[in-house]
This record gives sequence, structure tokens and C-alpha cells, in this order.
Amino acid sequence: MSAGAFALPQGWRDQPEQPVAFGADGSSLSRRQFRADLSANVSRLRELPGDAAILRTDSLYWFAVGLLALAACRKHAIVAGNALPASLMGLADLADLVVSDREHSVPVAQHRLHPGDPASAPEWPRIEAAAQISFFTSGSTSTPKRIDKQLHHLIAEAEAISKLFARQLAGFLSVCGTVPHHHAYGLAFRLIWPLLAGIPFLDETAEFPEQALARLGAGAVLVTSPAHLNRLDGLPQLPMAKHPACILSAGAPLGAEAASQAQALLGCVVTEIYGSTETGALACRRHDHPGEPWRPLPGVSLALASSGQAEACASHIPDGRASLADGIRLRGDADTGFDLLGRMDRIVKIEAKRVSLDAVEARLRELDDVADAVVIARGEPARLAACVVPSPAGADFLANQGAFRFNRRLRAGLALHLEAAGLPRDWRFVEQLPRGALGKASQHDIETLFDE
Repeated sequence: MSAGAFALPQGWRDQPEQPVAFGADGSSLSRRQFRADLSANVSRLRELPGDAAILRTDSLYWFAVGLLALAACRKHAIVAGNALPASLMGLADLADLVVSDREHSVPVAQHRLHPGDPASAPEWPRIEAAAQISFFTSGSTSTPKRIDKQLHHLIAEAEAISKLFARQLAGFLSVCGTVPHHHAYGLAFRLIWPLLAGIPFLDETAEFPEQALARLGAGAVLVTSPAHLNRLDGLPQLPMAKHPACILSAGAPLGAEAASQAQALLGCVVTEIYGSTETGALACRRHDHPGEPWRPLPGVSLALASSGQAEACASHIPDGRASLADGIRLRGDADTGFDLLGRMDRIVKIEAKRVSLDAVEARLRELDDVADAVVIARGEPARLAACVVPSPAGADFLANQGAFRFNRRLRAGLALHLEAAGLPRDWRFVEQLPRGALGKASQHDIETLFDE
């Protein structure tokens, strides 16, 4: 699909009382109510001037209403990353209207999404598949990057996800998650895919693992990230009746230990998703066997350039193709699977030598004194800086011997595997790395630790 109108599946018309979403209190919102809410807000938004609107909601359900209503009005949806007044005002040069499920303290025009009357039996509005949607990345760089897509890209991605899970789809009874819907991953897997597949979604975004686990049940799909799967220590095993049907993780690499712990506690193998805001979901792997390769999603093809960098082609990628930020190694061919080699843009020159920041981080995490670590390059000429979360043994050494001796100890451990150029010169020791909702460490936040 590249133009024209987008129609929700026929089941929406044949089964209007089926739930679209479940509220935090267990209440359900039907397809009939969704149609009424969508029509009511389309009518109002058509009266408002402007070709674009900033879209920000706490509720996943009302985000769905707002997104499709803007598409029906042919208005560009600018997805806000958060609800901070400064952030919303920072988008005011792109749109002078905020569409939300609550009032915001910003001096711009606002439309508050509101319910319609299901008894009025309104017609489904025409939803433009070519409607524009813009996201902002929240990854490793300090400045968010704007990514422009059209609604049909999200629809094509959802269709690829449905094909991936074709054999399991009938057993998926609900979708819940810890990943905010203003992230492209959260929007694709918690909203667009469930809408098209006819799976009810939970309106609330769980902030803590305990909240998500409390909402799980047979047939549930949990959309989460390493940021949450790494925080399962101390939680009891779920009873079999509450085992989810599927656990999805994306946004940052998921370690084998965390995947194994999640499977033991939740009774379900973790499926890891690979992709980006720019490309959408591209590949997946199940963590049921060590060293499982990544495999492309249905409709995705990969080609390897001589540089080691890969190019992906798929109908849900704007322009149809995109170069990946990661290097890959094919296992025979792309259909057989591939291994990720780390981000190509995380190769830096230190003392005229090429150093992989990913490789230095991996070696740090292998040390008994280290629980987690992020390495960045700073300054001119560049020098490596490591932000480290000590393990219990490392914390004990740090408390008794001090930071200087601790970083000397870590450098000595790294020197067994790395050349001198790969040894960090600057160090910070923290209880927890500053990571976002998807488990990514922000370079800006890490640099701030060193600036302090």
C-alpha cells in the first residue's frame, strides 16, 4: 500500500462489540466505541486550521484515536517524545496545535481528545494511508533526529509482524507493554500491529516490571526491553496460568543471562527484535539456544556491502531501502541468518588506531568487578572514557581501595585482551547507568557525568 485510503480489517465491521483495548481498571473499550470516538474527533479536528499537529497522550487508546483522526484529516502527526512544556514548545515551529488526552501548560492551541456517542452509529471516516507521521530518535546521540514516515509504512510493518507470528496469532489474546508508544518500537508492536491483527491491547504503559507481570495472563504478548528484563532479580516465578504467549524485546542488545532469567521466571522464551526508528523492525531471533542467528522478517531482504555494512530492503522502509548502522556477518546467506557485529559508527580513531567502543564495553562487562559499562570517546584528540557500574565484588574493592586503584585494576584486566589504545583514560563509577525507556544509554547523559 502506498496511497489511497486505509481500511481496518473486516472484522471491525462484523464484530463491533469486540474489545479494542482494556483499561487499567479492567474495563474494555469496544470497536463500536472506538469508531464513535474517532468520528467525533475527526469532526472537530477538521474545523481547526493548520496542516500539522503535535500528538502526545498518556493513554495508548487515545493515541490511537488521535493518530487515525489526524490521518483522516490529512494532518501531519508530530509525535512528541515527552510531555514536558519545553519539549512541546520546541516542536512549535513544526505545528502550532497540540492534540492530547489532557491539557498542557503551553501557550499554543490545543485539542483535547474526547469520547463520541456510540449510539449515533457514525460511519468509519476515510483514513489516508499517505498521512505523514514524524518521530524523534532517542538513541545514543545528544540531539534527537527527526524521522519522517507515512501511515502505510506502519501498516506494512504490522503486516510483516503478523506474517512472522502467523502460526501463533490465534493464541495471542492481548498485548501489554513497558515500552512507551511514542517510541517507534512501542507504537508498532503495542498499537498498529494489534489494531490490524484484531488483538486487544492494554491501554496503560507499565512503568515497573512488577506492574507488567501483574497484568499478564494466558495468551498475553509482553512488549518490553532490556531496561526492564534486566530488572527481574528478586521477583517470584509466575504461575503457569499467567505465563505469556510471547515476550518481545528491542531497543538495545539483550544479554543471554537476562534472556535466560526471563524465560525461567515468566515461562516463555524471549524473542528479540532488531531494527531502528528509521527502518522499523527488520529481523528477530529467539533466545532458546545459545548463538541463535538473526533472521529477517517476512518481506525484508538484506544485502552485504564490501565495507561490511548491510543494506535492508522492505516496503515499510521509507524509500524502500536503508543502510544499517550495524555491521553484520552472514551465515551462508541472509535467509540462513546473520550475526550483528556492532554499530559501524562506534568505531573511533585513538592514537591512529581503530577502536570499537562496543568491543571495549564487552570486555569490561566480562570482568568480575563490573556489572555494566558504557564507553564513549571524548575530546580532541579523542580519548576513551568509561562509565562503570561495579559488581558487588567491584563495589567492595572500590570502597576499600579507592577509585584510582579500582580503575588501574580494570585497565589491567582489559590489557589482557586490548591494545593500549583501547584502554579508557577517564572513569566514572555509578550505581546505575543513565538509560532511557528502551535500555539505551544516552551519550549526552554519559558525557554530563564526566563534565560534572
